[in-house]
Amino acid sequence: MLHSVAPPETLAPHRWLQRLATPPELLEGTFASWRRRGVRTLRSEELRAFLAGRETAPGRSVVLTLDDGYLDNWVSLTPLLEAYGFHAIVFMSTDFADPRPVVRPRAGEAGGEAITWKGYLSWDEMRRAESKGAVSIQSHAKSHTWYFTSDVIVDYYRPGNALTGPRSRLRFLWLNAHEAAKPFALSELHDGAVAWGTPVYEFAPALVARRFVPAVREAEAAVELVAREGGAAFFARPDWRATLDAAIARLRSDGRPTGAYETEGERLDRVRGELTDSRSLLTAKLGHPVDFLSFPQGGMDATCERLAQEAGYTMWTMPSRAGSRAARVSDGPHRVYRCGSGYGLFGESRGTAASLLSQRLVLARHFGNPVAHAVTGAVGLVRRLTPRIGAAQ
Repeated sequence: MLHSVAPPETLAPHRWLQRLATPPELLEGTFASWRRRGVRTLRSEELRAFLAGRETAPGRSVVLTLDDGYLDNWVSLTPLLEAYGFHAIVFMSTDFADPRPVVRPRAGEAGGEAITWKGYLSWDEMRRAESKGAVSIQSHAKSHTWYFTSDVIVDYYRPGNALTGPRSRLRFLWLNAHEAAKPFALSELHDGAVAWGTPVYEFAPALVARRFVPAVREAEAAVELVAREGGAAFFARPDWRATLDAAIARLRSDGRPTGAYETEGERLDRVRGELTDSRSLLTAKLGHPVDFLSFPQGGMDATCERLAQEAGYTMWTMPSRAGSRAARVSDGPHRVYRCGSGYGLFGESRGTAASLLSQRLVLARHFGNPVAHAVTGAVGLVRRLTPRIGAAQ
C-alpha cells in the first residue's frame, strides 16, 4: 500500500504527506527489481477470482494499491506503470476529487511546463489514467475525515500539533469546516488555518465514529482566551493546559449541554450514504462498476462491512491492526489484507538499495517465509534497543 508518489520536498509544508510519499526514483527502482524477479501485478478482477477460489494466482504476484487519489498518482505513477508494464489500483475519496476540467502535465511529458505535484486527481485525469490501462480507480469512501466522539477534551490546537506536522491528524478540524474546499486542501492548509486554542475532543475515523458536535461556546471561549494571552506564544507557558481546562470547566459549571450526539440510526444513515454516494459517483463519472473499497484510515467494523456489502461492494481492505500479511483464499471472497510499502525496515532515508532490500524482506515475511520473519524481527529488535542503549551510556 502506497499513497503519494512524489519528491518529498515538493509536498512542503505538509510534513504528514511527506512522510507518506514514495520518491519516484525509489518506485522506479522497485519496478525494475520486480521486473528482474518476475513479479506480476494483479488487477482487481484477478484478485477477486483468486479470493473466490476460482483461479490460482501466479507465483510472485502482488496487488499494488494507493490510497487517497493524490495528483502525483497521475503525474508520476502512471508513466512508471506504463514504462514497466505494471498495474495499480487507486482508491479515491470522492469529496477530494478536483472538479475542474483539467489534465495536468505528467513527469517526462511536460514540454517545458512546470510540474504540479500538490493536489488531488481530477475526473479527467482519472479517466485518462484508466484509458491507458495502467490504473483502475476504486472507492476510498467519501469524506476521508475524522469526527469528534465525546465531550472529553484531549488537547487544544497549538504549535505542537499543528496541521502540517508529521504525525498530526488535526487537518480534519479544517476539512470539516470547509467541505467544499477539500479538493484544494493541499494548497489552502497551513498551520494558521485553524484558530490556536480550538478544543480537540476525542475523535475517530468517520466511518466508525458516533459523531459528537460540541457546543460552539467552548471553542469560542478557548480561542478568545488564547488570542488575548498572546496567540501561539501562549503555549510556551507551563500552565497553558491548566488555564484552558479551567476556562472550559467554568463554562460547564452552569450545567448547559456540552454538545449533541448523533443517534445510532443517524450514524448508520451517514455511513450508508458515504459508501453508496462514493460508489455511485465514481461509477457515473468513470463509466464502469466500482465494487472495491478501501476504508479510510482503516476505520471499519463489522457494521461497516455489512453496509459495504449492502452498497454493492464485493471486496474491501482490512485495517493494519487486523494483520499485515498476504491475502489468502481462506480469508473469503470479500476481505483483502494489505501491507505497507515495506521500505522502512532499516530506517528512513537509507538509500534505494537498502529500501529495496527492506521491501523484499518484508514482503517475504508477509508471504510466510520463516527466514524473512526471523530477519525482520531481529532488525526490529535492534532498532528498538539501540536508542535505549545510547540513552543509558
